[in-house]
Amino acid sequence: MPTTAKRTERIDAQRNRRKVLETADRLFGERGTAVSLGEIATEAGVGAGTVYRHFPTKDALLATVLDQRLLLLGDTGAAMLRREDPENAFFEYLEFLTGQSLANRAICEALAARGDWQEPSKLDGHCVVDAPLAELLRRAQRAGAVRSDLDFQDVRAVLSGCVGMALAAASPERAGRLTRAFWDVLRVERNPEDRNETRVATETSNEISVTERSCPVCGGPIALTATGRPATYCSSACRQKAFRDKRKAA
Repeated sequence: MPTTAKRTERIDAQRNRRKVLETADRLFGERGTAVSLGEIATEAGVGAGTVYRHFPTKDALLATVLDQRLLLLGDTGAAMLRREDPENAFFEYLEFLTGQSLANRAICEALAARGDWQEPSKLDGHCVVDAPLAELLRRAQRAGAVRSDLDFQDVRAVLSGCVGMALAAASPERAGRLTRAFWDVLRVERNPEDRNETRVATETSNEISVTERSCPVCGGPIALTATGRPATYCSSACRQKAFRDKRKAA
């Protein structure tokens, strides 16, 4: 019987701890890291003593929340690295990071201040965010989906600028639309290249039509007219000269 009571107590304690962490994660993201432990306890529906039993200080609670956020970021980056499509994996990870920054700005700022974005993790020695993002960038560039003249620092700068722009937007819909437009800066410009190839082919065909006919007066090439009908002479001067020669012959 005591064993059953202890097991129930442990289950309740785990449930309360999870509830406190979930509430703290939400409140830190919504209101910033200035939220007090008392406010978190009230929102979580537990007593203040329960919070202090698991987390003696607010710094300890915040550190645990940040560790959970890092775990989420790392797991998501690892999942994107397992994707077969390098283009979609790269841009979806950027969209995920942007969404996390918008929804949990205070938490992301705390992570950045703690250096977890760039410093190697104590668990595997890799940067939790920078390492997968850099590898996803390399894969997308090798696949020809992202411009090859950009490096990882450029992408981080674009990411920061995108987050700032999205924060200034008046609605989530506008933020999403602007974010997607912002990512186009990183993409390879495929359509302009196609248009260039078409233009070159057109110019080549024009050159062929020019060299097929020559002016009967000077022997120079005859350009196409605006209507597309072939001209007889290359210029008005040659046309007048031809008329004068005809009158003389008559």
